[in-house]
Amino acid sequence: MSLTPWKRLCGVMAILFLAAGPAYPASAGGPVSVDSSIPLIHVSFSSSMFAAVNENDVKAAMKVWAHVLFKERGLPINPEISVLNGIQEISSALHGRRFDAIALTTDEYWALEGQMQSDQVIVGLFDGQVTEEYLLLVHRESGIERLADLRGRSIVMFHNQRMSLAAAWLDTLLTREGLGTASGSFGRVTRFNKLPLVILPVFFRQSDACLVHRRGFQTMAELNPQVSQRLKVLAVSPEMMPAGFFFRGDWSHPTKERVLAEFEKIHMTPAGQQALTVFQSGHLMVYPISVLNSAFELIETHRRLSAAMRGPGDTEANPMSGKTAAQLKQ
Repeated sequence: MSLTPWKRLCGVMAILFLAAGPAYPASAGGPVSVDSSIPLIHVSFSSSMFAAVNENDVKAAMKVWAHVLFKERGLPINPEISVLNGIQEISSALHGRRFDAIALTTDEYWALEGQMQSDQVIVGLFDGQVTEEYLLLVHRESGIERLADLRGRSIVMFHNQRMSLAAAWLDTLLTREGLGTASGSFGRVTRFNKLPLVILPVFFRQSDACLVHRRGFQTMAELNPQVSQRLKVLAVSPEMMPAGFFFRGDWSHPTKERVLAEFEKIHMTPAGQQALTVFQSGHLMVYPISVLNSAFELIETHRRLSAAMRGPGDTEANPMSGKTAAQLKQ
C-alpha cells in the first residue's frame, strides 16, 4: 500500500473520532478515563468508501486510531471498527443494530434509506465544495461532437468513492439519447483509480473519452495547462453529494448533540486542522438529509429508465447485492 492512501485513511479516522472529542487537547498527565456508564458508539464503514485500499490495511489503521482516541481522549468509541462489504452485509448489521453510525456512498444510503431513516448527514468540504460534478471529456481534435459519436468507442472511468454516482449519471445520459448503457454503447470500458491513467489516455489519443469529477480535471489542468487546452467537456452532470457519514435514525446517545456540534468545529483545533489537511478537506459540515435529493433523483431516474429498457418481466438487480433495489428499499 502506498503512503498517500494510508495517510488519507488515517485522516478519515482522525476526522471522525477527533470530532467527537472536546475542543481542547487531552490532558498531558496521561490517558483519559472513559465514563463506563456511557454506552460505546459503534462505528462502521462501507468498503466502498476505500477504493483501491487493501481491506486488512483499512482495518489495521482504524483499530490504531480508535485505540489511541479511546485511551488518550476518553471518547466512548468502540475500538473495534467494522468494515462491511455490500448492501446485504450492511443491511444485516443495521437490522442487528451492530453499528450506530456508518460511512456510506449515496447510492448505498438510497438503498437503505427506509431502514436508516437518518435526518442528517455529515460531509467533508473538498476545495470548498460538498458536492461533485462529473465530466465526460473527449479530445478537441477527435471529431466527437455529440454522445452518438461515442458509439463503439473507448472510455476510461475514474474509480473513486467520490465517483459513486458517475456510472448511473452516464447510463442515464446515454439511455435518454437512445444509446443504451455505457457497457452496451462503448466498445471498451476500463477503470483506474489514478487520475493520470484516466485523463492522459484521452490527452494522447489512446482512448476516446474519459469520465472524471471536475476537481480531478482541474487538478490535472493545473499540473499541465495543455490538458484543458486539448480536452473538451462533452457533458456535465448536476452537482450531487456522492457520500456521507450517517447515524441511524433510531439511535440516541448522551453525547450525540455534542458529537454533531464538534464536527463543524473540528477545524478550529490544531489536531483537527492536521487531520483535515491530511484528508484534503477544509472542514466538516452537518446538513439535513435533503442535501441528497439531487442524487436521489438521479438514482430514481436511472432505475426507472433501466427497468423500461428491460421490460416489465425483468427485475432490477442492485449491483451491490443479489436483491432488487425495490426489495432493498422496503
